[in-house]
Amino acid sequence: MREMTEDPLNGVRIREINASHIGELIHIGGSVNLSPWTAESYLAEMKNPDAVMLRLVSEGNKTVGFIIGRIVGSNGESQEAEIYNIAVKEHEQGKGNGQLLFNAFVESCRSRGVAVVWLEVRESNDKAITFYRRNGFERVQRRIHFYEHPREHAWLMRLTMK
Repeated sequence: MREMTEDPLNGVRIREINASHIGELIHIGGSVNLSPWTAESYLAEMKNPDAVMLRLVSEGNKTVGFIIGRIVGSNGESQEAEIYNIAVKEHEQGKGNGQLLFNAFVESCRSRGVAVVWLEVRESNDKAITFYRRNGFERVQRRIHFYEHPREHAWLMRLTMK
């Protein structure tokens, strides 16, 4: 993926993730209470040719946030994708950074023929659910005790691409 300036006013750019960024991803994920991934999990995902792993960087080349997902196959006629994690540093939230990451992920999926994007979200995560619904996702199914630490239900959500 070529570097592209997404928000010239704030100087943030979307870049691909590589192994040198794993420490930053773990730190950001922990700070916003994502279900934790190990360094090995990130490395394994990087080896998958269907992975979509993007980070949002500041002018100083510091990671502000990231999105991890994968093209997961087809439903017969078209490709599908799944978002595994999206996170933005707490002090960088509310500035449109999550939207920039999401838009870049969708653009990448669209260019690969994806028609449907799936994700799970903690039932209590109203902020994320509101964000996803604003971006066209609909709740499809409640998954009982999907998450651990703490144990919690999840919503399976779907975005049908236009």
